[in-house]
Amino acid sequence: MGQPVVEYFIVGARPVKLVPTDQGGLGVYAFNWQTGEFDLAMEYLSRLCFGKGDLDRVTQTEFDQRVEELRASLASRR
Repeated sequence: MGQPVVEYFIVGARPVKLVPTDQGGLGVYAFNWQTGEFDLAMEYLSRLCFGKGDLDRVTQTEFDQRVEELRASLASRR
């Protein structure tokens, strides 16, 4: 059995990832604007699953680049 596949999105301007759990469920994690880390954010689940609103599915590379840019921006404000 292979690794669960993480899916990456930009919702509005926020990076959000959909992560399969070992138990067969899903976790949704959204970028926290204050900390630069990812917090559990299940409120995004229906949006990601049904493609509602302003969202783009991106590659892991695109996702990581956006997160890096946002974290650099946060660091420069501190």
